Amino acid sequence: MDKKQRKQLLKGLLSSLFLITSIGWSEERFPNQINNSNTPLKLCSQAELKAFKLIHVGNAGLYLEDCNQVLDVFSLTPKRLRFLYDVPIPAKAFREASVEYLEINLGEKFNQWKMAFDNFNSQYQDVKAGDFYDLIYDPLKGLLLQLNGQDLGTLQDPEIALAYLNIWFGNKPFSEDLKETLLK
Repeated sequence: MDKKQRKQLLKGLLSSLFLITSIGWSEERFPNQINNSNTPLKLCSQAELKAFKLIHVGNAGLYLEDCNQVLDVFSLTPKRLRFLYDVPIPAKAFREASVEYLEINLGEKFNQWKMAFDNFNSQYQDVKAGDFYDLIYDPLKGLLLQLNGQDLGTLQDPEIALAYLNIWFGNKPFSEDLKETLLK
């Protein structure tokens, strides 16, 4: 075996090891079931999270009471979106992207609710590889933002909270691939 072949073999082994490690790590961070208050939610789908349609930044998971209702993501039922990051991302990026996609998807409603969105978005923090954000929707309490299981803030109006999901599930989402995969 020449030097080039050994290098390719080593590269393949390291890639396989990384994949196996990340799959196990991902399963830990995306359990099959999670509770929202006292409501058990099932992991219905997972998708790769990309920036600019190209760059892998992590994975997302959608949790619902009934996975058969995945296409009705805007229903007034408990749900959770989990985003697990493989790269660091500054808080500013979350704030800017959310404003951009809420404005595109909500039109005039965005202007009416802008203050509520700004207050909620101010809770975002920088993330490092291995961190995860949860967006936890409860039809009675609104939308809770957590970083690594720690509460950061709540968007309390259930209507505005549900509208926030337009970032990922609106007519012009952050990622069409992410939306399509999560809603399968």
